[in-house]
Amino acid sequence: MKLLSKFIMAFTTIVVLMGIFQYMFFQNQIKTEFQQFLVNQELGIINRLEMYFESYYQTNGSLDNVEQLLESNQMMMGKRHAQMMGTPMFFNQQILIADKSGRIIADSKKQYNGKKSEDVPGAHRDLFVNEEKIGELIIIREHDILQQDLVNKFIKSTNITILLGTLIGSIIAVIVGYFIAKGLTKPVAKLMEGIRRVSSGDTSFRVIVDQKDEFYHLSKAFNHMAEQLAQSEKQRQNLMADVAHELRTPLAIIRGKLESIQEGVIKADEKEIVLLVDEVYRLSRLVNDLQQLSLAEAGKLPLKKYPINVNHFLEKVISNFISFSEEKGIALIYHQPHKKIILALDEDRMTQVIVNFLDNALRYTPKDGQVSVSVDEDSKDKEIIITISDTGSGIDAKLLPTIFDRFSRTDPSRSREHGGAGLGLAIAKGFVEAHDGSVSVTSEKGKGTTFYIRLPYL
Repeated sequence: MKLLSKFIMAFTTIVVLMGIFQYMFFQNQIKTEFQQFLVNQELGIINRLEMYFESYYQTNGSLDNVEQLLESNQMMMGKRHAQMMGTPMFFNQQILIADKSGRIIADSKKQYNGKKSEDVPGAHRDLFVNEEKIGELIIIREHDILQQDLVNKFIKSTNITILLGTLIGSIIAVIVGYFIAKGLTKPVAKLMEGIRRVSSGDTSFRVIVDQKDEFYHLSKAFNHMAEQLAQSEKQRQNLMADVAHELRTPLAIIRGKLESIQEGVIKADEKEIVLLVDEVYRLSRLVNDLQQLSLAEAGKLPLKKYPINVNHFLEKVISNFISFSEEKGIALIYHQPHKKIILALDEDRMTQVIVNFLDNALRYTPKDGQVSVSVDEDSKDKEIIITISDTGSGIDAKLLPTIFDRFSRTDPSRSREHGGAGLGLAIAKGFVEAHDGSVSVTSEKGKGTTFYIRLPYL
């Protein structure tokens, strides 16, 4: 069943359930309230009858001839009480009058004449004139067919009203629910179309939702996902092209050398063998770097972490570059931290990270330049920040967003034979992230570059 149909059925079901609830809850409630209303009306009429007979006594001085009054129905003809006594709810009532001794002297149905009032069932009401009891009014209520008919008619009318209200409400719910559900399902249909298009390979498709609701944010998330998929696909294609290029060059060299040796064009002397071994090492390094990078990006890089004194660790790594920096005429400065810092690190992996950043810094810093390393503590974020800065040529702002991508090169003019495969920064980033850290960079063309390594501590 489509979502649109489900929404319409949901709206209609709600209205029908409300109608059933009204029918079940209000039917007995209305019946009880209506019957109570009739009882209150009846009590009011009894009170007026009491006043009538007391007035009759005052006018005539006794209750004589009351029975003839009941028989002739003159009570209903009186101008003052005609409207009171003419109510149809008392057509089926038996009215009796007893004297002050309790003997029945008047009965509208001549059933209890002469009997004692205490032996007569019904509603008893004493009659008083000047605070003296003059008699007793008795009303015997039989099964009130007329009242019951009124109650049944009222309940029937109410049920019909509820039924019609439910029917009309259901029709309105279907119509309104259709437009509401259509508005709700329209973005879903767009998203479904987007999923179908993206799953078929069309990562250029974008979902556009105008209303800024949950679907709007969902469409933005979908579009962001599609953009990421498009970039990932582009990176995959570039990766395959770069890997093919990186592998093709040493393989072509090895193949050419071996074919030349096989054909006798060149001799398999020590020099040629050394060149072949260099190309094999180059291939081995490339394959190993790609494997390490893939493990780091997949979060499966094995780490041998143990507590390390960061100050001693950096001193040891930096000492390996002292001779190289002096040879190039570059000042290599290490700003030691003010206190002892211990971090759980994989020393081999982190050594490779620092070596990579220092090598790049020294490589791109001219003579009389400066490379500095410092360690700071960010107590707010509970991080240690290792900063490596240089005064080199800097990096073009256009290249900064992709500097940590695979096969990315800060200087496109440098050949791969002299500049490496472009995996160093990507591997460094992967190793730092494997330690739950992060890497960032800032650079200004012609002024230098600064790399920040952030590592968490407990």
